[in-house]
Amino acid sequence: MKRIKNKRYTYCFPLQLRRIGKGFVCVLFFCFSFLWKDAGGEAFAQDIHFTQFYSSPLYLNPAFTGASRCSRLSATYRNQWPGISKTYSTFLASADHYLHDQNLGVGILFGSDIAGTGQLKTTLINPSIAYEARLSRKFTLRFGAQPGFTLKSINFNNLLFGDQLARGGNVGSIETPTQTKLFFDVGAGVLAYTAKYWAGVSAFHLNRPNESLKGAESFKLPIKYSVHGGAKFMINNEEEREEFQKKSATMAFNYRGQKEFDQLDIGLYYSQNGFNFGFWYRGIPGLKMYKTGYQNNDAVAVIIGFQTKQINIGYSYDITISKLFLISNGAHELTIYYQLCKPPKKKKYGLILPCPKF
Repeated sequence: MKRIKNKRYTYCFPLQLRRIGKGFVCVLFFCFSFLWKDAGGEAFAQDIHFTQFYSSPLYLNPAFTGASRCSRLSATYRNQWPGISKTYSTFLASADHYLHDQNLGVGILFGSDIAGTGQLKTTLINPSIAYEARLSRKFTLRFGAQPGFTLKSINFNNLLFGDQLARGGNVGSIETPTQTKLFFDVGAGVLAYTAKYWAGVSAFHLNRPNESLKGAESFKLPIKYSVHGGAKFMINNEEEREEFQKKSATMAFNYRGQKEFDQLDIGLYYSQNGFNFGFWYRGIPGLKMYKTGYQNNDAVAVIIGFQTKQINIGYSYDITISKLFLISNGAHELTIYYQLCKPPKKKKYGLILPCPKF
């Protein structure tokens, strides 16, 4: 296995960032330095992912914490490949709030993912915090951190091992019926935006926690990274209409990777009178394949949604275009996003993040 040599980089900060607490910035960028540390070790699991990733903003990037300027609740349910018995079932929920006087966003993220016959279960409990620096009337920068805990468990009684086959299906001689693993995990992110554009970078598992379910062995969880962004273009900007009723087109992308695996999500949304319609593609066609004959093409997705001043509801269906398309039956994803207040006026609280909520 190839190993990446340790590297160190020098970061230069614009003068405007002096107003940000020095301690917070040092901790955040110290975490990002782990991205270039030794990437040795092995792991056999990949993190959960969503088609409507902006409906789970704290999971995408902790810098989104409190970005809506209102208290908000969000929930996402994903059923991936229902045509294959016992694959992936995921639920994610979050709550966050913006403290205007302190320029801070605070929140918490809960998640549960169940996969496979052995019911490999991953449970997330991650507090999240973000600091907002308004560098000018047209440009805002946010820094976020997300320390938390992950609990993994598996039921070996639901699995069949080679020694059991040799003895006619009896109970295995070395497997423990149930194993659990609790570990501390750290994530961080940066987000920059204007009234039309936004871009962010996030990284998780910065401390490379050991996720092995067998105590004598060590399997370090690979760092997961994401680069995401987009732009929102108003087709008609009638001042007398509510924001969600105006016609707009939004382009967005999310490139993410973990160890040798990476994918690109890219798509377009159209919004009018509270209704949203989007088309999405996931993969890296022609540029990378993991094995001869296996292109990096995963799925295309259709997204529909409805929104009011405070509620956003979205549904997406993934159409599998990989070699699993005949048996997977795609993936269903349902999201709901609720703001506990009406969206604030820009003049009072500065720029409002333009990215979609579904």
